[in-house]
Amino acid sequence: MRSALISIASGLVAQMACLMSPPAIAQNVDLLVTHTTIAAGADGIKRSTEFSERMVRRENQVWVERVVPKSWHSAGEHAHADKAHKHLDVAVAARWITQDGAGKLRVRLASKEDKVLVDVDKTDFANIDFDGSWFAAYHLIDPAALKAMKRACKKGDLTSYLSTDKARQLRVVWNDRLQLPVLVESVSGASSKKTVVEVKPPGKTLPWQVTQQYTRKDYSDYLD
Repeated sequence: MRSALISIASGLVAQMACLMSPPAIAQNVDLLVTHTTIAAGADGIKRSTEFSERMVRRENQVWVERVVPKSWHSAGEHAHADKAHKHLDVAVAARWITQDGAGKLRVRLASKEDKVLVDVDKTDFANIDFDGSWFAAYHLIDPAALKAMKRACKKGDLTSYLSTDKARQLRVVWNDRLQLPVLVESVSGASSKKTVVEVKPPGKTLPWQVTQQYTRKDYSDYLD
């Protein structure tokens, strides 16, 4: 992930001389985010990868959790693994990101299987594939990236942006009301990345509420 959207837009952000002002206040929302990647190899084989994530956004909090069917990831096998081996499945663990009034980020990983909540220091962000951008986490891509793109058309709450160079074509369909993309599509030759964002009904409880009973740990506890 989780960085599929961030990686698409990162090249645009790096080229900008200055960032746009902070975006309008976004709405609380529950999302299903589906990422599809098609990679064309030099061996003539196309490989397709797809995964989905559940995202919950509430004011200064973002929760992102990989959608994994129970039959694909056995909690039982995990529980009976070598007890002496320190293990944390970073890909499956939920990511909980909060920002305080001073703009300081706190990043935690939550494992349902182990019932642990793991604090991740800034020095370890790269280990969990997080670039440290609150805007990118909260809006799925940094809204500043749109400033470097051509505004193609607008229909209702949706505005389409395009960016084309010799190596890659990028299209973003942005929801102005929710302040997030509903589609991000990047095409480079025979390879492509596509992210589709669907709004879902809010859950009865917030996902981070269950972590109140979890054991607290630091990410460094899992390092060899």
